[in-house]
Amino acid sequence: MSINLSVTDVRTCEACWRAPVTAVRHTAHGRDLLCRACAEGGCPRRVDLFPPYGIYRLHRPLNQSAAPIRGDGR
Repeated sequence: MSINLSVTDVRTCEACWRAPVTAVRHTAHGRDLLCRACAEGGCPRRVDLFPPYGIYRLHRPLNQSAAPIRGDGR
């Protein structure tokens, strides 16, 4: 059984970030691209362990009324 990876898929295991992707685990939120050892061990993806704003004690910006910078429109 082969794995069909798109050009935007990662090629390194999303759990250990060391071994190449050899397995796909389908979840309710999509799919996890894992190496065989992490897939068999039930390891979670690291992006699940460190959600946005959870790394380095980042917090949401205090002023939400300012419009985001969208570039200069070139």
